[in-house]
Amino acid sequence: MKKFLTALMILVVAICAGCGGNSYKHISQDEAKKIVAANPEAIILDVRTFEEFSKKRVTGALLATIEDLREGNFSKIPDKEATILVYCHTGRRAEEAAQILVDNGYKNVYEFGGFIDWKGPVEGTEVDGYKHISQDEAREILATNPNAVLIDCRFPKNYEEKHIKGAVFVPKEAVMAENFEKIPDKDAPIICYCGDGNRARQTAKLLVQKGYSDVYEMGGIIDWTGEVVEGAE
Repeated sequence: MKKFLTALMILVVAICAGCGGNSYKHISQDEAKKIVAANPEAIILDVRTFEEFSKKRVTGALLATIEDLREGNFSKIPDKEATILVYCHTGRRAEEAAQILVDNGYKNVYEFGGFIDWKGPVEGTEVDGYKHISQDEAREILATNPNAVLIDCRFPKNYEEKHIKGAVFVPKEAVMAENFEKIPDKDAPIICYCGDGNRARQTAKLLVQKGYSDVYEMGGIIDWTGEVVEGAE
């Protein structure tokens, strides 16, 4: 009986030792932003190809391709105690890369999905010419620059139901048709928003293409914590 119990204890210890290894953690993009804000030394690791990285990437990201990691090339990330946040295009390569890092002794590894869903600041050769800003940054621009214009890029019924106080209704379709009556100054700061950020990004890109020089995108009214009004102003 004693031999059986001893053998059982050894087996349990062995299983626990095998299960106790380090692992990476999947986090949301908002959680990734908070980690970077709290830890300036954190590494944002892009594991896509050089071509993908060059065109457009998360601002401040470091490139270490999944091929390099598969081959054991970790020269760009020598500190195994560093906080590393991994992303790719859709998330699949990021998951593989995060596991490779963990298997090679990295202690603080996070995976936050794909660039395809990223709504934060970006850089690269194909950046669209406008700047993504937070709602607090938008408020500061509007408060300090009397020429700044906040535009609502949604559909008429959405604007009439509820919109941010002081916003001018300029839907994406008006920009496509070059109807700039409400935003005649192409050098004034223009801040775009919509429902969830998608139409705002599209409109901001169009405005840059139409010659506007100071264009911002602040996401969607869904996240707005300030004052809103109903009906047309």
